[in-house]
This record gives sequence, C-alpha cells and structure tokens, in this order.
Amino acid sequence: MRAALVLGVLASLLALPAATGKAGGPGRPALVRFAVASGRILVTTPRYRLILSAENGALLSLIDRRARIALLRGQNGCMWGAVATDLTTVSGCGYRPSGPSRFAFSWRQETSTLVLRYLPDPDADRRLRATVELRAGLSQVDLRLVLDNDWGRPLSSVLLPADLLAPVAAAKAGYAPNFLPGVRFRPSFFSRVGDNVLTYPGRWAFADYLALDLGQSHLALYSVSPAPAPIAPVDLGFIHNQEPVPCSGPLFCLTHVFQTWIGDGASWSSPLVRLRIGESASESILAYRRENGIDRYPSLAEKVGDRLSVLARAPLVKADPWKGLPAFREWPSQLGRLPSPSLLHPVAFQPGGHDESYPDFLPPDPRWGTQEELARVVSSAHALGQLVMPYLNVSWWDEQAPSLRSLSPPLEPADVAMRTSSGEVVREQFGSHDGLVVSPWALPVRRRVEALMEEWQRDVPVDCLFFDQIGARPWRRDFNPAAPTPLAYADGWLSLLAPYRDRCLMVEDGWDRLAESAAGFHGGILLMQRELSWPDRHWGAGTWEPYPLALWLLHDKVLLYQHDLYEGTMTEDPQALAFNLAFGLVLSGRWQPGTGSDSWLALSGRLQRLLGPYYAGRPFLSYRFLAPSVTKSEFSGGYTVVVNWSEQEPYDLDGYRIAPLGFLARADGRFLAGALGDTWREVVVEDGSR
Repeated sequence: MRAALVLGVLASLLALPAATGKAGGPGRPALVRFAVASGRILVTTPRYRLILSAENGALLSLIDRRARIALLRGQNGCMWGAVATDLTTVSGCGYRPSGPSRFAFSWRQETSTLVLRYLPDPDADRRLRATVELRAGLSQVDLRLVLDNDWGRPLSSVLLPADLLAPVAAAKAGYAPNFLPGVRFRPSFFSRVGDNVLTYPGRWAFADYLALDLGQSHLALYSVSPAPAPIAPVDLGFIHNQEPVPCSGPLFCLTHVFQTWIGDGASWSSPLVRLRIGESASESILAYRRENGIDRYPSLAEKVGDRLSVLARAPLVKADPWKGLPAFREWPSQLGRLPSPSLLHPVAFQPGGHDESYPDFLPPDPRWGTQEELARVVSSAHALGQLVMPYLNVSWWDEQAPSLRSLSPPLEPADVAMRTSSGEVVREQFGSHDGLVVSPWALPVRRRVEALMEEWQRDVPVDCLFFDQIGARPWRRDFNPAAPTPLAYADGWLSLLAPYRDRCLMVEDGWDRLAESAAGFHGGILLMQRELSWPDRHWGAGTWEPYPLALWLLHDKVLLYQHDLYEGTMTEDPQALAFNLAFGLVLSGRWQPGTGSDSWLALSGRLQRLLGPYYAGRPFLSYRFLAPSVTKSEFSGGYTVVVNWSEQEPYDLDGYRIAPLGFLARADGRFLAGALGDTWREVVVEDGSR
C-alpha cells in the first residue's frame, strides 16, 4: 500500500537529522532518542530505529541497527484497527492532524513513551476514541491501546498492532505455537500463498506468541498479560496473500487480532503487546514465559507430589474394554503383563461406551462389571506399582445423560450450555453422537464437576484424572448469563480446575495457562499430521517442521504425551519413538492383546523406566541441528538426545552410528540407549541388552 513511502524512508536513513528529544537523564548517555522530521516520527536506540508516520501513527519501518536490516517495512493499516459486529471497520488511517477525526502525538521523555491520540469527529454519528501508548525499551517496543466505543454497536475484534509487513526474501524461519510442541516454518512457507492464522487459547495456538528469523536478526511479537488478568483471546499468525492485495508479493504480514466484545458506550484497554528485537526464538519464548508469570507456576512436584517419581518412569497404557479386554473382574490377574510402573488409562468404560453418558462415568457399563470391581482393579494396579487415570469429559454433555435427565425437574439444555449472542444453545456432534457444549460458568456444571471429583476420590480412588477436550477446544464466545463476560470461556475452565491442582489433572492438548493446574498435556502436531494431514494440507508439505517452543515454555510444569486415544501416535514405530524422545514426551502404548503391540509396549516400559527420570519434569535447555536431518535436544542435568530424522541414511557421531529414524540418548556423555546401525533393527540399552 505504501511501498514508495517505505522505500523513501529506507533510502533516507543515513541522512536523518539529529534527535530533538532524549531519554537517559543528567550525566547519562542518551539510550532512547526521539525526533520528528519530514512527516516522520523517529525513535532510536542502540539496537533499533522505529519510524512512524506523523500523519496517522502508522508504522513505516523497524530497523535492526546492529544487523543493518529492515525487519518491518510498514503496516497494512495505521497502528491499530477495530471491527464491529456489523463488520464495519475503523482504524487509525481515518484520523489526520487536520481532522475532522484528528490525530495528535506527544513524547514523554522521562519514560521514553510516545502517546498517539485518535480523537473522533464530534459531529459524527459513530465515534471511536483511541489512545496508543508506545514505550521504547532498549531492545523492545511495547504497545497498549485504550478504546472508547461510541460506534453504536459492539466491537468484536481489535488489531494491535495492525498487520505488520515483513520481507519475504529475508525470512529464514518463522516460529508459531500451532499444536504442541510448536512449529518452525521454513522459507518456502513465506513465499507461498497461505497463512497459519489460528486462535489462542486452544490446541491451535498454545501461546500468544510469534517469532521470526529475518536475515541475521530476529523479531518476536507477543502479549504480556499474566494471571490474574483475564485471558485475552487472539488470532495470530503469518499471512501471504495472492497479489495485488496487501500482505502479498515481496511482503508477508504478521497478524495479531484480539477477539473482543466491547459494548457500545464501553471502554477497553488492551493487554501490553511487545515487539522484541534481536533475540532468538528460544530467548524470546523464555522471555514470554518469564513476563507472563509461567515460570512462577507450581512445579510438577508441587502438583503431583510423590507420584512424579512414578509418572516419570511410567508409560501411559490405554485400556479400552471394547478392544478385546476381559471384564473388570479378570483385570487384576492380567495387570502383571503390563509394564510396571505404568499409567493405566481406562477409556470408554461408562454406560454406552465412548462419547456416551458424559459427564456421568460411574457406575460403569455393567457389561464390563460393577463399580466395586473397578475399584478392585485400581487396588490391584497399586499393588503392582501402577497408577490409574480414567478418561473423563465434562465439557460436552450427552443430552440423555443422567446429569440432565434424572433430576426432578430435569435440567434443560439452556441451564448448562454455552450460548450464542442471540441466546441459542451451542450443540456439537461427534459421529452419530449429539451433545451440548457446556458453559464452565453455569452453576449445574460447576456442581457436577465438584461431585465428579468427589466420586473419583471416595468411590473409586484413582491417582490422576484425564479431561478430554478442555485443552483442545477452539476458543469461542460464551453468552451464558452465568459467564462474567462473553470472553471468559477459557477462564471458566481454569477456575474450575484450580482447586484440584494437587489431584494430578491431565487434559487433551493444552495451552500455557492450563499449566498452572494441569500436570499433563496429551496431543499435538504428530496426531494432526498422521490422522488428518492438517499441517500439510494447510501449510504445504515441506514448509514446516515440529519445534520445541512448548518445552522451553512449560516442560518443567507439565508432562507431555501423545494423544491418549489415537493409536496412530502410540509408541509403536521408530518415528513415533524418535519424536517422543526428541521432544521430551512420555511414551505410550495400548493394552490390546492379539494386535502385535505387546513388544512395543514392553520396549516403551523399559525405555521409560530408564530415560524418564532424566527428562520428565526437567527444564528444557536447547535444540539444535547437527546436520540438516539430525537434531540434538538437551535437558537440565546433562541429558541429551540426538535424533536422526533421515529415513534412509545413518549418521555417525562420537563413534556411534545412529540408524535412520534412530536416536542416541546420553547423560553426561554416558550412553543410555540408542537405535544404532545402518538400518533400524532394535534398541540397545546401557547394559548392552536389546
């Protein structure tokens, strides 16, 4: 849109006048300088130079002065934008110094803060007042927006900042929190037409964070909004459109759009949005963790206590009675065939089987046995050193479940369900199963969760509890009257789980703030690729690879697993094993006699007992490429895993030949286990056995 202006700005960088304002204090060198020249606002530090339009506050350029590269080359918009419920839009581009909707700015020298004011035409029928405070740090730029809405209808989304334009040619890599453990986009992603814009919080985006490698520099964009501040849902990602529209051709966009519900006559203040300049993805995701208070979340040991030493050594074992298992009364005599320790995960045992009867799981379906027999299964597992974690679901209710139908009078769907802005009940269908998406704020839902927690402590006392969907659901507005705001759906689940953080709670997938109460996240990008080919279909084959953003963010706060139900990502092939070890996941398998999975389950049990204590719950330190298809993961305590991702070629390292799709696990240089040789045949452990 403003290519000529941007090029003119870049061409004149070496001819800029001296700054007219400084921040540094008496006797201190000026570290942040401010100037206005030729219709441009210039903010300069030793690290970067930020150039804005003096006409409307639009970002014209962000230059890394050390790397001598323009990281950003403009905006598709003018600093901010907003969209109303009738899809009308307004942005800073509609304001000018001469009015009628006026733009003005001022510089606060003592705090290095630029204040951008957008004052609406007082005679207009629709008015939107905006103030942006831009604070310049030595290697970061912080933005905060306040909107006063007199637009005549709610504002449903706010862009802050408006889409940022970055050069395709300079993009070496992009980093995004799309599916655990995260994704790294290759240069080919930015040259193709497409995007990865998804919504935080949910499985689709587990953090409000983006990062780029541009030339010899780096850029990160994220929000700083630690609890107890409410979650600010946001759509974020990279966009490259088909020409000639914006974000196309030689430029792609970083987009960051808050999902809002700002009523007419209301005021809204954004979270702080930070641009961090010159730090690698590992450095900036650790900054996101620190600045959002995630480093202060309870540790795994605080949440699960003595169970951690067992969980670290225990593979998850899925136990589905519909898959050839005997009745509960026979389980005690057969549990000894499973690895010990293990985390036994009964699923589909409730009346009717999977996706039936939610949220009612006890008593179990009588075809498998009684509640008392299930309790004896748990006792027998404990005697063998095993832990038990049943599958539960409280976020989607079967309309025929006793919780809805056995009360007098029965609950109505509207009593428990999420609702749309028009008051309609939100329903979902899984296969042939119809049900309600419930509101975590509805009083009957909260009471039912409390009762369920009591059942699994009093009647069948288990070790951990798994909740499907909570960490995986796409975020959406909830207009149930019990919700404090339409934006509070995710906050409702956080408030429900918080009192039970010592109960070893685990969830499907997961996102950053869930790590405060949850002890385990189950799922990620391997499932999305193997079951659905989702990444390849949406991003293009060969344009992406898994990357351990989530490990830097929360590996010491939660245990990571593959999806608890999907058998295609159980540890039953070399690639799944390599993936799990490279990214610090606990191994998993299935108790399913006659399927040929027994040997893999035995291997998972042996490897988890040996390797788990070296990485489960430990901080993640580094991830680097030793060769184009070889990575090295390092955890605190001196434990490393080298994985050869090639499917054909072995890789030689320190006298070891790592097989294709093989691995080498060591602690302080001492060999622990590996899949070695010219081809993948077996796994060798430290005592030389196979």
